[in-house]
Amino acid sequence: MSQRVPFIKPKFPRPEVLAEDLKRIYANNYYSNNGPVYHEFKRQLEAYLGQNLHAAMVSNATLGLMLGMKAAFGETGDTGKRYVAVPSFTFSAGPLAIRWCGFEPIFFDIDPDTTQPSLASFRRLLEEYEDQLAGVLLVNNFGIGNEQIGEWERLLKEHNLPLVIDSAPGFGSAYADGALLGGRGMCEVFSFHATKPYGIGEGGLVTSKDPKITAMVESLKNFGFNDEKLTDVMGVNAKITELDCAIGLRILAGYADTLKDRRETYRYYEKSLQHQDIRFLPRAVTAAIQFTTIMVPAQKRPQVLSNLKEDDIEARTYYAPPVHVHPLFRSTPKVSLKHTEEISQQVVSLPLHPDMDRSTVDRICDIVMNSL
Repeated sequence: MSQRVPFIKPKFPRPEVLAEDLKRIYANNYYSNNGPVYHEFKRQLEAYLGQNLHAAMVSNATLGLMLGMKAAFGETGDTGKRYVAVPSFTFSAGPLAIRWCGFEPIFFDIDPDTTQPSLASFRRLLEEYEDQLAGVLLVNNFGIGNEQIGEWERLLKEHNLPLVIDSAPGFGSAYADGALLGGRGMCEVFSFHATKPYGIGEGGLVTSKDPKITAMVESLKNFGFNDEKLTDVMGVNAKITELDCAIGLRILAGYADTLKDRRETYRYYEKSLQHQDIRFLPRAVTAAIQFTTIMVPAQKRPQVLSNLKEDDIEARTYYAPPVHVHPLFRSTPKVSLKHTEEISQQVVSLPLHPDMDRSTVDRICDIVMNSL
């Protein structure tokens, strides 16, 4: 029987290494609440990203989205505007965070060639709903930096709409100008979940060029406390532990090699999957690369997935179904989502692991090619 190939295989520090970190945390007598390891992690993340960015770490990215949007969009009662525009082709965390913030999501479409949020679709939404929009939650799908980010920022500035960017799997990815993700919009949010290329178990990161945004996130994540430890905004408990930060420091030390390895494996997939029915995403190799995403004809995808499963290879279909199909969001307002619905039936995400053996990639590619 063939050896099982899991979809995700996190690269984690060895237990004996973490034991040394635990000794340090124990000696500090600081386990949470932005202790010394937190501040070291924060400094190193800011140095890695550059661009004079400010960072605030939280316990997970969904809370990061909630707090980032609350800092950027304000309270629902401040303006009376109720909607936040977001693509439906995304993970449900973003639309859920919008609702937790007291707003309602309103869905727009993607570009079928890139799977990134469609400017043309958003312009149609803007024509109908501008007076009701509190802001936009843009998504860097698959961690790929949106090539039109400058156009998005200019358009939203023209209409006085704040922008938050969900860059969940994109820590280490680059925009088209070469700058790392993290410095666009009012803030960007990253996930450090174990399934991400930069996975520490659980954790999230909010970055901004505006220190007021990250200072607000720091307050919001700690019960809304001000400098006098008095609650003056509606906060939560979203603090990250010192152990999570220590794991993050260990992973950051070798992250350049991690990205190099993942991109080399991705290129091998590209070379091995040359077929008229297979399409790769543009500029994907500039991303951190969580997994290898391809698009195949919708009518052929069931056979591809079935054959992979039969050989004990895990694959996924991001994002199928798209969020507007989920029961909680079926009545959510939207403009035409033609491309979202088409692309969600074509995407196949294939395993990509640290130090992945080329024979394993060959096995996966042979199954895909023989299924078309």
